[in-house]
Amino acid sequence: MKKRNLQLFAATADVLKIDIEVFNAEVRIVSTSEPRLCMEYSAGLRPAIEEREGAVVLRQGKTLFYRLKHPSLTVHVPECLVPDINITAERGKVTITGGIFGDACVKGKNIHARIDGAAFENLQLKADELDMTADEITVKNVANARAEGGRVMLEGAYCKRADCHVKRGNIGLCGSECDFAILSSDEGNISAIMPGKESDYTLAVSSAALSGAKLSGENTAGAKSLRARAAKGCVLLDFENAPRFDERAELFGDEAAEEQLHA
Repeated sequence: MKKRNLQLFAATADVLKIDIEVFNAEVRIVSTSEPRLCMEYSAGLRPAIEEREGAVVLRQGKTLFYRLKHPSLTVHVPECLVPDINITAERGKVTITGGIFGDACVKGKNIHARIDGAAFENLQLKADELDMTADEITVKNVANARAEGGRVMLEGAYCKRADCHVKRGNIGLCGSECDFAILSSDEGNISAIMPGKESDYTLAVSSAALSGAKLSGENTAGAKSLRARAAKGCVLLDFENAPRFDERAELFGDEAAEEQLHA
């Protein structure tokens, strides 16, 4: 396998903001113990990089047949820094692994995003087509994802507020601690598996079909709030500490379940 020829940029001072604009590229943001931010990139990126007033700004250069190339960029962010991140991408892949950041925004067209074990003040993703997976992330304030189509999945996350809207596609919020969650899809399904029990939440669920938890139907007023809307799809809702029920009784009725048990 041919090894890519990587080039290097190293910041000369602490960086408070990272601003990146790329197309048809793979961007990786990773945490490092090194004291200075540095960037590694393939020759096909041909970036213009400017460092000014605590910010590093990168703009991908356009060359002949640039839309056919797939350059890569890796940004090594020191653990001692908490920079803001702004990434604008077209037909790109964005990965953020580890690290602590201020406000982070990923936006553009046709974006595949993967975020693992990172912490943010606020996190925003917005694209016409978005495939987003976030695992074990922490967001102090708001985690926001909006797309015309695609998929949004948050698993094992902690955030004060999760706000996810996909017009045509699915949304998942599983094992995540959120004080306030809004999940909305016009043409797609929603899966929400929440910590705790039903009485912990104030619920507002609207969908063409509902499955999962056997909701009590009571108007609970829990300290947390969950609003789920799937206009033409299904909402799968369950709670990790929900009381279990006898599935035989659900399927056959109490008497039939007793007969099945002693058969």
